Formats: sequence, structure tokens, C-alpha cells
Amino acid sequence: MATRAFAVVNPAAGGGAAARAWPRLADRLVRGRVDVTSAVTAASGDATRLACRAAGDGHDLVIAVGGDGTVNEVVNGLLVSGASRVTLGVLPAGRGRDVCRNLGIPRDLDRAVDRVVHGSDVAVDVGVVDFGDRIRFFLGATGAGFDADVARRTQRHRGPATLAYIAGVIEAVASLRPALVTVTGAFEWTGRATAVVVANGAFVGGGMKIAPGADPADGALDVVVLGDVGRLELLRWLPSVYRGDHVRHPRVVTARATEVRISAPTPLPVHVDGEPAGSTPIVVSVRPGALTVRR
Repeated sequence: MATRAFAVVNPAAGGGAAARAWPRLADRLVRGRVDVTSAVTAASGDATRLACRAAGDGHDLVIAVGGDGTVNEVVNGLLVSGASRVTLGVLPAGRGRDVCRNLGIPRDLDRAVDRVVHGSDVAVDVGVVDFGDRIRFFLGATGAGFDADVARRTQRHRGPATLAYIAGVIEAVASLRPALVTVTGAFEWTGRATAVVVANGAFVGGGMKIAPGADPADGALDVVVLGDVGRLELLRWLPSVYRGDHVRHPRVVTARATEVRISAPTPLPVHVDGEPAGSTPIVVSVRPGALTVRR
């Protein structure tokens, strides 16, 4: 069990919930014989830099205290560092907590801190998005098109993750225009699409089961193509996505792959773990068992 830990704390996560909870959580870690030091983030990218430095300094447990975006940044820092035998711990204080749903980590902070102290370490896959000039890693999903537009709009809304996501969906639907998309690689598809999602875990958007069969430890990614649908039809789909029933729709195509390339004549916006990250073309691949997680 790792005892030398470093916590990356996003004080803004959950409307300040992370900052309020951290002193109590830190005390519980210390009482659990985890030697923990910490640093707080102040801007985008700080969590990646701090996690990379912590791994390079020899910490064997790096804890992300914040939301899914903070976890994503920490994961990127750990993998960029190149350090081996570094374990990720998660204390979820954000809105969505899809990383908890995908990896089996408790969404309750008190239960989550118990897992950091007493849990077991497991190896999970990591997705890789290659933009050509840089790469980004993800635990949950990446997507091009409509869902990336939703991610951009969701960031503007406060409140519970589900409500913020629904607000983002409604706004994005108003400007929806399915585009010609080509997917190549282990899975081939061309046509007009609303979105193309490549998932390592089943859940996105605060509980939407976008890829019901996705398993973050199976060495593969699940590709979900939402075809050419109208605005009203897409809104009618929304409840079915929370159940995972949308994959039965005739305009939804699913496949499993280890690498795909997504391109479009007009570049489409891209999100990585729910965070706006750039635009197509992208190459998405998987690194099996590349990350160790405490749960």
C-alpha cells in the first residue's frame, strides 16, 4: 500500500466543495498512515503540471481532488511523466463524477477516502487522442461533433452536472447540423453524423450511458456513431441515453476497435473526458493497462 502521496486539489471543483472538504479529507488520510502533501490548482493545466512533478519526485500515489476534468489532467500528468509504479487516487468533488461510475470508485467523498487508504490497486486502459501536434489521454471518452459542442456549452452552466449537461444539450440542439464524417482504421464508416464517440468507459455527461458495453480494462475502445438525426428526434432520444437504449436505434452504429481515425471536410470540435480540446482530424487509440488506479 502506497504511503507517500501527493494530492492535487482543485479548489473550484463542485462550486468550492473540494476546497471545503480537503482539510477533513487530508486529516483522514494522515490518520490512515498516508503521508500526504498537497498543492492547489489556479488555472487550466496546473493539475497536469503538478501531477507530472509529483510522479517525477518519487510519489507513489497521486490523488486527484476535484471533478472529472481534474482527474483527466492528473492522468495526463502521470502518463507524460513516464514514471512507473505511480497509482492514481480519486477523491471526487466535482459535478459529473463519471470517472467514479466508469472505474467503480465511490461517489461519496468519505467512502472514497476510505478506498484511497484501504483499497486495492487495479490496472486500467487509457485512451489516447492524437491531434497531430500533441496528444491527450482520457479515461472516459472522447468525441467529435455534437457532444463536443455540448461539452463547450455545458461549461457555461452552474449547478448539478445532469442539469448543466441537459442545458448544454438543448443549446447545442438549436444549432445542430449533422456533418459528413469519415471513420477509418479497425472500424470503417462514412456518412452524415451527429457525433462520433470513442469510449473507454460507459458513462459521460454526468450519468449518460453512451457506450453500455465499454469496459476500461478490456484492451479495446467502443465506437458509437450517432447518425444523421433531426433536432426533435435527438431530443426524444435523450432519456434513452441514460439507460443505454439509444444503441438500438437504426441510426446508431457501434463497434469495438483499438485505433480509429476521425476526419471531416469541415473540422469538427473535439472533447476529451468532457473538456473541449481541439478539432478533427484525430487518431484515437488505446494503451491497455497503462494506468494503475486505487479503488
